[in-house]
Amino acid sequence: MLAGLLAAAAIAGPARGTETEVALSERTARALGVAAGDVIEVAPTAAGPWQRVRVAHLYRPLLYPTEIADRDADIRLHLPDLQALAAGGGDEVDSIVVRLRDPSRASRVAADLTAMGLGVRAYTSAELARRNSSSFEVVARFHRAIGAVAVLAGSVFLVTIMTLRGEEMRREVGMMRLMGLGGRTVAGTVLFVATAVATAGSLAGAGLAYAFSFAINTYYRRLFETDILFSRVTWRLVADATVLSIVLGTAAGALTAWRLLRRRPLDQIGR
Repeated sequence: MLAGLLAAAAIAGPARGTETEVALSERTARALGVAAGDVIEVAPTAAGPWQRVRVAHLYRPLLYPTEIADRDADIRLHLPDLQALAAGGGDEVDSIVVRLRDPSRASRVAADLTAMGLGVRAYTSAELARRNSSSFEVVARFHRAIGAVAVLAGSVFLVTIMTLRGEEMRREVGMMRLMGLGGRTVAGTVLFVATAVATAGSLAGAGLAYAFSFAINTYYRRLFETDILFSRVTWRLVADATVLSIVLGTAAGALTAWRLLRRRPLDQIGR
């Protein structure tokens, strides 16, 4: 079956069993108010000629990001039916999509089709995405920049929290030193607390990121009726943010421990 974008479509009535069978996208069927089994009239242009067809089934097409706002009617017909419908313009084709059983051979098949001299240029889906997604690449870089700024801002906040927490631990550290605990033990305790706080903050941030990403995808998938991912939290992003948080938290803890150990125990407990 091939997909064709029609200029118009109108409800013609109930099925009679003799009409050509077609498939409609779910969005088109919802816009026209039809369901599987209904008969509609279709035409390549608004001027006609109109032809009665029966909706055999509904489908949800896989859309490129540039197509999610496209509101044209989307219909799939068998090649002979499409050729008959577009009489006089049956030799005009914008694009042909070939799905391979073995996707790993896509580059070889594309090169072979181009070399056959048919007057066409074959691209793999990855090549086509790179050629048609320059604007989306700009947006992706912009989002990465926003993510970097957010991580840096969170890191500054983490260092500030650890510094304040270290000041609050002043009395505890003083008591530990008066009890005879060595400087290494006290510093290790402060570093452990700093690392625990940084790790807990990283896990909480990752959880919030996944929750927000899920909410964004749920809303916009329903809004545009597509399976495209609008937000994605990758394991690499989570790992980078976690490692950075732990390193900065540990560094802040080490700085706090150094500052606390420079003071006398009696000064730390306020005596």
